[in-house]
This record gives sequence, C-alpha cells and structure tokens, in this order.
Amino acid sequence: MKKWRALFEKSKHFLLVSFLTLLTFCYAMFQGGFVSWFVFFTVSPFLLYAFIFQLVRESIFRVERKIEPSRVESGQSVNVTINVERKTRFPFAYMLMEELVGSATLVQSKIQTKDAIKFVGFKKTFTWRYTLENLPRGEHRYLGANIIFYDFFGWAKKRIVVEKEQTVLVYPKVHEMKYATLQAKLDVGSMMSPYSIVKDTSMAVGLREYVPGDRFSWIHWKSFAKTQSLQSKEFEDRQSQELLLMLDEGASSLFEEKIELVASMLKAIVQGRGDISFVSTGVNTKVFSAIQGEKQLDRVMQHLASVKPVEQANFQLRDPQVFQRVATLLYVTSDISDDLLHTLGNSVKSCICFVVTQQTQAVSDVTKRYKHIQVVYVDPTNYYHLFTEVMKP
Repeated sequence: MKKWRALFEKSKHFLLVSFLTLLTFCYAMFQGGFVSWFVFFTVSPFLLYAFIFQLVRESIFRVERKIEPSRVESGQSVNVTINVERKTRFPFAYMLMEELVGSATLVQSKIQTKDAIKFVGFKKTFTWRYTLENLPRGEHRYLGANIIFYDFFGWAKKRIVVEKEQTVLVYPKVHEMKYATLQAKLDVGSMMSPYSIVKDTSMAVGLREYVPGDRFSWIHWKSFAKTQSLQSKEFEDRQSQELLLMLDEGASSLFEEKIELVASMLKAIVQGRGDISFVSTGVNTKVFSAIQGEKQLDRVMQHLASVKPVEQANFQLRDPQVFQRVATLLYVTSDISDDLLHTLGNSVKSCICFVVTQQTQAVSDVTKRYKHIQVVYVDPTNYYHLFTEVMKP
C-alpha cells in the first residue's frame, strides 16, 4: 500500500498534465467549431511546457546560509542570508523555498511568505534574506532547505530537498557586574587579595597558557622560541584559595535567570583575574577546572548555551579532584532547602549560596547553625552590585 501511495505521489502531476491534454483534445474533437479548437491550441503550449517540465532533471549546485552576527546572546536578533545556485538554466516559472529546522524556535524561519517566492526564468542564483528576532538561549539547528519549482499554473511541480545542516548557538545573556574580590580565609586570620592562590615562585612545576596580567618574569621564553605562543610558568601553590562555582540545573521557573547569573559571575571573575572552576550538576556532572583565559571561558559559555533543565540534578560534592583545592564554594540555585544546607555544611569549609528568587525568604535555623555558609538572595533583574553586597559585614 505504501509503495502504491509513493508511486502516486511521484507521478500525480504527470497524470494531471496527461489528463488535461486528453480532456481538451477530446473536447475539441467532439464539440468541434472554432471556440473548442481555439481553447485547445491556447492551452496546448502550457500543457507542452508542463510535460517537458516533468522530464527535466533539475538539481541544486550550492546552498549557503550566512548568519550575522556570528556570536549571539539571548534576546538578540540575527540576520540570515541564503544563497542558492542551481545547475541548469531551464526556464521555470517560479520557485518557493522553505527552511527545514530541528528547533521549535526556528519555526518562524520557515519561509512561506511572498518574500520566499522567486520568479526564475533563466536565472541560476537566488538570494533570500530574513531576520530572526529575540532568540532564546540554546542550540538551534537548521537541517536543510526544501526548494519547490512550479510551472505557470501549478500543474507541474518539482521538489528538491537539500541537506545543509547548521547550528545557531545562542549564548546566555551576560549582565555587567561590579567585581569585588571575595574574602579569602587563610590558615591564620583573613585577608583581602586580588589573587585566589598564594604562589611559591621559587619553584616552577609546569607551564600553562599565558593570561594577560601575568608577571613578565613568569613567561617561559624557551617554549616561546619553539612554539611562538606565550606560556607562563606554573608555580606550586602554597595556600590554595581557589573559588568553585556550582550550578544547580534543576528545573525551575527561574532557570534562565540562574544561567545568566552564572555566566555573568564567570566573566566578571575571569576579567578580575580571579581563579575559578565551574561544576555543572546536570544529568552528568561536568567539571571545568582553572578557568583563567578567554578560550577556557568560551568553552564554559558554550556549555551554558546548550544546557537544559533536569528534574533531578546530580548533586555531587565529594569528588576529591575538584574540591581538594577549593577554599570557597559559590553555589547558584533557585530553591534553598534544609537538606541542601545540611549537605553543604557537612561537605565544604566555606560556602556562599546564591538563591535566585523574586521574594526574600526568612533565615532558617539550619542557616544559623552553619556559620560558614552565607545565603544571599539574588534579585533576577539586578546583578550589578552582587559581589559588593556579599562583602558587606
């Protein structure tokens, strides 16, 4: 049954043209007279064109999709330009293009308006332009294009599906934040320092990527002579004061706000030359350690662009590779509970819990019990003074 249906779909336009040709000819033969033959000879050129239309093999030589700008943040718009080039110059009447998409967000890009109709003639190249407005964060995929050629009256139709996959990665929106170094608690007393790690510069233990702001004496010139890329010496840490930022990926009505807060904090800390690692507690825990440069930060941003909420986040705090050098844990969530506070209180030495919420909650007894845990309620509409608010006594 399916084979017969597929055969009918493939040949129905040819059968329609053949039927119209036979119908007009029979009408002229049996009716006779000037009018009936005039109708036959008037329609015959269009029927002959539609018949040849069915026999011509048309193919698409090239499809290019250009998206500007190349880096997009949530809420921004992009301009899409599509260039299509076909192989032959057979004079089709007009063509219609439709985007094949793999994302519900890109449904608006399925071009079916009058702007997508192009009169072909003998032309080989065509250009479409449209705008995608207010894109949400995420990974949006184009699968290809569906190009349809028509004759003058739609009696004949030729469909060509072009596979042209392309991904539009929309990064989370980054808010400007006034950076202030968090209090570093050392073995004796406390200190304020723009660096999270106190280094022993008498002994180099390795090399790492050069970060703007590194001291001139830290540059490893021998490796620069070989690779022509700047690398800095990595020294042994005498006292580790690294920050660890952790995101709760549990489903929430404020999930996007949590993502934006994490992205903003990461950018502010990296630009402020702080030492920060990041852990994403989704279905599988993903760890980004020692984020110090723009390349490493961009990899984290790509992960944040594609992350999706989960019903039950995989909360792990006992991984020794992640927590052995951590001085302060920065935990971002939208739902604070006593069980969470118990877990944090028994697992880390110092923690600041950022709760993204529209309503400030009362301080629970569990929070009072764990003096090394600070709970900060974050207004999802204003992140600018968040670091300075945390540092207030």
